[in-house]
Amino acid sequence: MLIIRLIRFLKGYVSFTARGGFIERFVNLCTKNKIPLWNLKRKEDYLEADTTVKGYKTIRESAKRSGVRVSIREKHGLPFFAHAYRKRVGILAGMAFALLLVALLSSMVWSISVSGNTELTEEQILDAFYENGVRVGALKSKIDCEESAYRVTRKLPELSFASVNIIGSRAEIVVNERDEKPEFPDESHPCNIVASENAIVLSVEANIGHPEIKAGDAVIKGDLLISGITENADGSSNLKTARGKVFAKVEKEINTREQNFTFCRQKSEKDRYLLYVLGVKLPLGFSVGKINKTSCSEYLTNGEITLPLGIIKEHSYSVSDETELPEEYKTLYSAKKYCEHYRNIFFESEEIISESVTENKNDGSISFSGNYEIKKDIGSVKAILVDIS
Repeated sequence: MLIIRLIRFLKGYVSFTARGGFIERFVNLCTKNKIPLWNLKRKEDYLEADTTVKGYKTIRESAKRSGVRVSIREKHGLPFFAHAYRKRVGILAGMAFALLLVALLSSMVWSISVSGNTELTEEQILDAFYENGVRVGALKSKIDCEESAYRVTRKLPELSFASVNIIGSRAEIVVNERDEKPEFPDESHPCNIVASENAIVLSVEANIGHPEIKAGDAVIKGDLLISGITENADGSSNLKTARGKVFAKVEKEINTREQNFTFCRQKSEKDRYLLYVLGVKLPLGFSVGKINKTSCSEYLTNGEITLPLGIIKEHSYSVSDETELPEEYKTLYSAKKYCEHYRNIFFESEEIISESVTENKNDGSISFSGNYEIKKDIGSVKAILVDIS
């Protein structure tokens, strides 16, 4: 229906009124003479209808034979609009330019989405496809979806599959990443599992080998935890690759003494904005330089699709020489450093069992110290040396 309305608008049509005579005969004659009529509305003593420009030119004969008088009520469509404003060239030129612009924009890629990636970042995938012609602002007719996807999978060995689907003015990139091959222990080299540090054993999970300790035992670094030497029923021995986990309670200490309280103060800063239109960045000011430069972007979006129109803000700053940190910030700086060490301890452990933190102030210096008990796997693989001489 929309296409029909568009065709009628482009070719033009008229609304007319038919009065007097025999209205029914008039409609039948129009149908017989293949004059299209639509939007027919019968009033008390007249008829309202629409027809094409060509149809109205030939409607006089049908009206004369039925005794009906016809008159134009209104003219519609592009031909009549262009004729009314034929002396205003600017309006017609603007409309022609707008139509060409819409046609051009509809043939381009406005936005690109990426799905299926877990390890690779969206920027890495977009950069790879950008090098192969899939970019915002590219003509859809110039994009070879199969070829670009093939080249990207060759460029990024982490991908096992990639595809590009163009839907309207949007390109959808779908990828699958390769599954890492599981690492299997080398069974050809027998080994034991020994303690990597001093601890108190909490639990033992021996998958292969014979456990030499039990929960509650205290061990020191290098003690045998799971032996790769097992005995058979007949008294003979086998050498195996011991496998398992030994969870233990380990004591850790964190401190932030001897901190460097000097820092660089920000001296000056510059900002610049860029207008982003269909992949093209238009600077709205002078460059801010490359030292300590950051940027952030904001794009128009309808909630689902990000449009290729937005503002990019570039920010840079310079710093002065090192200076002493003000006294009121030293505690905060020491706490920050302490938290950095704390995160390292937390990441390598399964669980923090207990903790005790102390703030120390001595001769103007500030530090934090803490004692922790953490649960972690202390097992370390150690090869069994076999004398074959």
